[in-house]
Amino acid sequence: MREPSTLLVSIVLILLPAIPGFLFNFYAFVGASIVGLAIVMYYFSANLPWKGVRQAIVSLYFTGVFSLGLALGVFFAMPIKPKEFALVSLIESIPFFISFAYVAKAVLVKAINKDILKVGNGYFAMLLIIILGGLAGRFLHNFYELIILYSGFIALGIIAYLYFKE
Repeated sequence: MREPSTLLVSIVLILLPAIPGFLFNFYAFVGASIVGLAIVMYYFSANLPWKGVRQAIVSLYFTGVFSLGLALGVFFAMPIKPKEFALVSLIESIPFFISFAYVAKAVLVKAINKDILKVGNGYFAMLLIIILGGLAGRFLHNFYELIILYSGFIALGIIAYLYFKE
């Protein structure tokens, strides 16, 4: 596909659900997003994501652009009743989740191995564990729970650093 036509299709896929969401018109949002879903399903079926990584990336691009448009439509419709808009967006984002799963599977199989944890002489493994502890701590609000959680993940990070250090 040529770049100008890709750009045009991308803009159309973003604007189809975003404009009715901006105008607070639910029925126009459903109609426009069904047209966008038809366009996305054409590219999804033309580039079958399970056939290879290149096809999965092309499919992920078009489904992701459409999901961005759906998210913009829901964002613009927030002052009224976003629940119906969000439900339609979630259902019509299923091709994006499928494409993302195929791309993630292809990338993660090649990217995750023990050698990546040895990057930086073990500092990457320590940083990764501390970041995971920080993310887990975002869900807690008690000071004493946070102290225990953070100190535990820092200790685990140091252990991981010593394990992967060369």
